[in-house]
Amino acid sequence: MSPKPPNLHLVSSSETPDGGELQAMRDAITRMKRNRDLLNEFCVEQARFVRAEYLAYVEAGFTGPQAMQLVAAKLSLGRK
Repeated sequence: MSPKPPNLHLVSSSETPDGGELQAMRDAITRMKRNRDLLNEFCVEQARFVRAEYLAYVEAGFTGPQAMQLVAAKLSLGRK
């Protein structure tokens, strides 16, 4: 089986982008960075929550693996 080439999107243009196009690209990059930062903050918050749940189970007397199973079960309750 041959490896699949990466899914790259090449953009070529014979013209130099004008000021409006450059500004639109800058705005899009800024939005993507802001969205990435928000996602990173959300992930850190979720990691803190999961860690706190895990530690609460361990403090209640469960073993590490049992606590991990309980936290995993709690997180997957909403999925079907």
